[in-house]
Amino acid sequence: MELTLDRPEASVPLDFDTALQPGESGYFSGEWLEYTHDGGRRFESAYAGTLVRRWNGWAVWSCNREVAAAIVTDQEMSRRHNRVLLAHSGLSGDKLERYLDQDVPPMRWDGDAIVVDRKALGEEDLRIEPDKHGRYVVMGGHWMWEEVPVDAADTVHGVAERP
Repeated sequence: MELTLDRPEASVPLDFDTALQPGESGYFSGEWLEYTHDGGRRFESAYAGTLVRRWNGWAVWSCNREVAAAIVTDQEMSRRHNRVLLAHSGLSGDKLERYLDQDVPPMRWDGDAIVVDRKALGEEDLRIEPDKHGRYVVMGGHWMWEEVPVDAADTVHGVAERP
């Protein structure tokens, strides 16, 4: 489920639980999806999930396959966007692809697993398998995810389960 929200007025308080604990649901995003709007923080996308733990202060969270698929799709959209920017900056061919792969690693599905191509970083591919409940921890401990107010996101993927 994708939900696109109108931007709230700057004076509207954001729905943000700063005390989210492991096992609780919320919305997550990262600085790569952040931009400034009316002096505040906005996010191109936020993803519904459940906080699993903290990693150096950042959120490690799990989500269902639908939300995981949205992350993979958004990563490919970011790659397409960055490819155009890099081409306009003068990069081309293999050099452009290497730079892009280091900056925004390719992600793809292999059956039920997400494969993150990390060869450009000198690492093996990372396979993200669903747990026994069918939930994915997408780049937890690799990307700097944080909880975000749902009303600070332009596009929301999934619905956070509330107790």
